Amino acid sequence: TGNTSPGTTSDHLLLLHGHVGAAAHGHPATEGHRIIGGRNCLFGSRPYQVALLRNGRIYCGGSLIAPKWVLTAAHCSRRISTVRVHLGDYNLQVKEGTEQIRRIHNFFMHPGYNLRPRDNDFMLLELDKPARLNSYVNTINLATCCPSPGTRCSVSGWGTIKSPHRQFPAIMQCADLYSISQARCQASYSGRITENMLCAGVEQGGIGTCQGDSGGPLVCHGKLQGVVSWGKSVCALPGQPGVYANVCKAAQWVRSTIGRRLTRSDRDHRVSHLPQ
Repeated sequence: TGNTSPGTTSDHLLLLHGHVGAAAHGHPATEGHRIIGGRNCLFGSRPYQVALLRNGRIYCGGSLIAPKWVLTAAHCSRRISTVRVHLGDYNLQVKEGTEQIRRIHNFFMHPGYNLRPRDNDFMLLELDKPARLNSYVNTINLATCCPSPGTRCSVSGWGTIKSPHRQFPAIMQCADLYSISQARCQASYSGRITENMLCAGVEQGGIGTCQGDSGGPLVCHGKLQGVVSWGKSVCALPGQPGVYANVCKAAQWVRSTIGRRLTRSDRDHRVSHLPQ
């Protein structure tokens, strides 16, 4: 059940206690029945992608930005201590041998986060121990520049591949989207878009993130540009782009928050501990 804010019943945060749907039990989904309108990601192509699972079910996504740190959405914070962090995962029903599982040691919500306008929808997760970086588990750099309209980006995750009826894939899904100007985004969402939000989609609809993708990455030019945040309850409609927390506006908060947590030993090797 996607969360809604009072007075915005047609808009949903893209979070869900998902379970893997029947169409993904080792059988390929039919064309068009992916992310929404996406495709199976290539194995190992998104080493920064994180799956946040509760009781073995997808809860939210995230991005590994430093060996011990994941960036996700603040609205994924409910009962966060019960969540397990899966790194290097691809098919949630198959053990590929590339997975690393971590617990959450601590979490930090953006001080500007406000659930009603969904502003600054960022949360940092400090893992109980660092990830072992390899070709299947690796970090992604933060975007420090905001994207120009029309920038080609990609999204990934295990959110529902159908909307409004939900069906969850076992295999990570990928899709290509384009950043949309603030003015066009404001027009789509009645002026509720702040500078800390970013819109992305395709003009004709049919491709986009949906429930269960929350907290996952929007990647543009190889850098983490957005965090999946919210959108319409029926996903990927024409003229209704997905809304992402705008990483270029939070990069400094991310670095300062992680920097305050570093031990003296960490600081001696801070290049490998702080996100780039």
